[in-house]
Amino acid sequence: MSDKFVPYHLRDINNPPAHLGDKRKSNWIRTAQKAQKNYQNQQQYPAFTLPTSFYEIIYVNKFTTTETMQKLIDHVRHCHEFTFDTEGEKSNKQLALIQIQTIPQQLPCFVVLVELLHLPSFNPLIFVKIKQLFTLIFQSKNKLYSWGPLRKELYPAVNYELLEWPITSQIFDIQLGFSDWYTWALSHCEVCSPSLLQHNVINDVCSNTNINSSSKCTCHEASPYRPGEKWGLQDAFIYTCQLFIDKSMTISYWAKGLDPHHSTLSTITREKMLRYAIYDCFTTTYLARPVLSTWTFQKVKNINLVDLFQASLSSTSPSLFSLPHEHNTTINTYINPQIFKNVIDNDLEFISEDSDDDITINQCRTIPVNNALYEQISDDDIDISIGQQQHQPSIESHSTHDRRTDERKRRRSNESKIRRSDAARQQRNRKRNYIHRLYRYLHILVRRIYHRFTMS
Repeated sequence: MSDKFVPYHLRDINNPPAHLGDKRKSNWIRTAQKAQKNYQNQQQYPAFTLPTSFYEIIYVNKFTTTETMQKLIDHVRHCHEFTFDTEGEKSNKQLALIQIQTIPQQLPCFVVLVELLHLPSFNPLIFVKIKQLFTLIFQSKNKLYSWGPLRKELYPAVNYELLEWPITSQIFDIQLGFSDWYTWALSHCEVCSPSLLQHNVINDVCSNTNINSSSKCTCHEASPYRPGEKWGLQDAFIYTCQLFIDKSMTISYWAKGLDPHHSTLSTITREKMLRYAIYDCFTTTYLARPVLSTWTFQKVKNINLVDLFQASLSSTSPSLFSLPHEHNTTINTYINPQIFKNVIDNDLEFISEDSDDDITINQCRTIPVNNALYEQISDDDIDISIGQQQHQPSIESHSTHDRRTDERKRRRSNESKIRRSDAARQQRNRKRNYIHRLYRYLHILVRRIYHRFTMS
């Protein structure tokens, strides 16, 4: 049997194909290792499943009706919490799918699948509705949850002019806070240490150094990651809930669409990809509140599933670990097109054997700097500085001016020294030309033929 017909999880990682180069061989081995791990977890743990009454799937593409879009917009108006995920197309590493799960006051929630490569180009009304949807979602009062750096994942979508940049909503990267939360939860397990009271838990957790080793949890496994290392989503869910989510479809042909009425995928493949896409959102939503509100394992176990997928009446209490928000930063978009690192889940993602995990952005725009990142200077500070300057002798101002002039000259000389070499410039040009060629001939000429002419 040819090796390409062997399932990934059955491949011998010690015997990769001899014709592969070093990089492709490394990817081949990594893919096989992750497939084996995924298969072993699938055999060991029950699958995480939500009742279909909990959610409704909506496909946003050029075939979406105005009635469906209006229904979705009306629903989003009353939601202030959303979970995001993204997927990249396997063939060209472009951002192809945005998954948005709403967290409403009352179920069912909506899972919105925005198929970027199938957006309407000749129906301005639908396009306006889609932009209105994103505007409502990205309001500053809303909270967005993700497993990974959401701003970096969403940035390629700027090219489609669906959203305004920078995003002003509060973004919570659950992956960033999970490691600290899991370590804390291990030391405050109510099953292994039933004498622990909730108020003692809150008082003790303020310092990460106060973890009592004698109260370590024995009903949950210790972290397989180094301190501060980012967890994979599948591992996080297994260690917390002992439930399995399938990650075998991470790298797939998402450009072929998931809409059952228009997809070119086989039914089995489409259903597997669809389940993967929506359950990545569900899993992040499941873990968001325990991490942000610092729940114990026992509370996670006993919580009603409905409560996890509905917005709480009271605002979510802040995490005791002060989970940082993502910040708006300037992204350099000088190169057109630019290659961005693919930040699809770095947990159990499947990597194609010839993949370098890049997402291509065809056209980018300069992103404004968020002025909130700069510290504001009070009026008192300004008065003090002015008073100090008035008492300084004039000779000091001249020396300061000379120092600044010398510093500018030194910077200019350093900038000239770090310019690209000829070899680096040629390599950069080859990479840019290759990307340009991929999209140079994506045009179709349609001409009418007189009906009396015969086609030979």
